[in-house]
Amino acid sequence: MSQLPRATIHLSNIVANWRALDGLHPGATTSAVVKADGYGLGAGPVSRALMRAGCSSFFVAYLEEGLALRKTLGLGPRIFVLNGPTRKEMSAYVTAGLTAVLSSPDHVKAWANAPKGTSALHFDTGMNRLGLKPSVLATALPALHKLQPVLVMSHLACADEKANPMNAAQRKAFDDISAVFPDTPASLANSDGCYLGKAFGYDLIRPGLALYGGTHPPKGFRINAGLTLDAAILSVFDAEMGEKVGYGATHTLAQDAVLATVGIGYADGLLRGGANALIAYLDGIACPVLGRISMDLVTIDVSKAQDKAKAGARVEFIGEHAKLEDQAARAGTLGYELLTGLSNRVERVYA
Repeated sequence: MSQLPRATIHLSNIVANWRALDGLHPGATTSAVVKADGYGLGAGPVSRALMRAGCSSFFVAYLEEGLALRKTLGLGPRIFVLNGPTRKEMSAYVTAGLTAVLSSPDHVKAWANAPKGTSALHFDTGMNRLGLKPSVLATALPALHKLQPVLVMSHLACADEKANPMNAAQRKAFDDISAVFPDTPASLANSDGCYLGKAFGYDLIRPGLALYGGTHPPKGFRINAGLTLDAAILSVFDAEMGEKVGYGATHTLAQDAVLATVGIGYADGLLRGGANALIAYLDGIACPVLGRISMDLVTIDVSKAQDKAKAGARVEFIGEHAKLEDQAARAGTLGYELLTGLSNRVERVYA
């Protein structure tokens, strides 16, 4: 059996998450954001599973991602490309049947002169990242209507902070924009936006991280683990109180312990920020990470699980016990970074 770190992608859980989110907004279309190779879990397998479950709209970031997904899924689903086209890419969008998300005056002008294709309009409602400024509605509305967009959208900046007043402010701004396009479907909610209530659902919701086991859902709403990241124990040994662990000797043992060295490190995506903070699980028993995380190795305290600890045993670093967002918080980051940071060395297994 391979000693490589392994990510088991639970497609049934991802589908279950999609269906649960769909249930939050009856009447709205639930799409799937599968950019960055399905947040590191494999856009192809994930999208095929979701399409079988009924998902008909997908979002990626780049043309290349859209072309690959079109090849995988065939001509049926709509594929939106969030970062929009360059002038040289226009014909590729049309040939592949991709929907260009237009978010700047240059996008709009170039698309107006391109071969006929489908487009969406992205408006900035306060995030100041991508998006047409609402002021263009006063000067360019006829040109925008002429494009016959299939979607009008914006993006929430603070959806993960339910009480943040910016959520309501952005919704109000988006209401004003979508009212100008009464016959065009509208979309505002990202993953956390799905939890803000039915007023944020509009016609289409765009969950991403929540599909894969991330975000902080409200009490009573379950998001399942999209993957289990585990790695093999390479050695088990006794260590004495006062001894040091790892590079820089950043951890000093407060008591005698049984330690295990596991074959996973920052080259696999286990962030160095998780040093002396991450919690691994051996057969469901919590085993703290001790010392710094090195390129290929990490040391854990298996004193409470020493009867389970042996070379070859698999240790969970993300999964049902090691919750994605909990681990991310311990590493000082977000679930997004843990997922998209999984390296090619991590073996992907689909279950």
